[in-house]
Parts: sequence; C-alpha cells; structure tokens
Amino acid sequence: MPATIIGTAGATWGLTAETGVLIQRSSAKTSREKNPVRNHEGEVSLVSYYNPVQTMSMEGVTIAATGLVAAVPGVALTVAQTFPNNGVNAGLIYTDDVEVSKVNTDFQKITLNASRYPLITA
Repeated sequence: MPATIIGTAGATWGLTAETGVLIQRSSAKTSREKNPVRNHEGEVSLVSYYNPVQTMSMEGVTIAATGLVAAVPGVALTVAQTFPNNGVNAGLIYTDDVEVSKVNTDFQKITLNASRYPLITA
C-alpha cells in the first residue's frame, strides 16, 4: 500500500518496480573527471570537468529469472530506477558487476552495479 504523505509537496517515497526483483535499494552517483591546472606558484588557477558518468547500484530480492536477475557484466541493461538529473540523462546503462547472495535464513538477493555514459547510445 502506498504511503500517505502529509506536508511538503514534491517529496518522493519508495522505488519504481523492477522486473525480476523486489527492489529494496537503489542509488546513483554522477561524476566527471577533473583536470586542475596550477600556476607558477603551485596554486590551482584553472580547472576543467569532462567525461560525465553516472554509476548506479541496485539491490533486491530475486523473484524471477528475467530483468535485473538476467544482467550480465558488459551488456546493456534496461532498468526502471533511472536518475535523469545531475548531468547524465542519456546513454545506455551497462552492467559493471552482479552479486547474488544466499543465506539459510533469508531470501536470495541480488546486488547490481552499472554505469551510464551520455554519449554511448548504441
């Protein structure tokens, strides 16, 4: 059952459903490479930021053999947990690594890490 939110409008609650897992956690980090240039006294007087990338991490309980559960490192992935802000809102999402964990007192879980570069679209 969805939460009833009382108070500040615009707050986001919960996650978007994913294929193959009951998603429990999702996060994204957007960064760029940085090139600082120092002057004759060793102080940074010029800096450039380039090559944006967004890295994502998702965790969930596996419920099917499709979607996130079928992810393969180096292969493009379709996910619902997109983060279109912070400078990277285009490009395919590629799986970096997948970890599946099992214990005798809990459900099977999957953790997936992926990267998105805005100019890689095919």
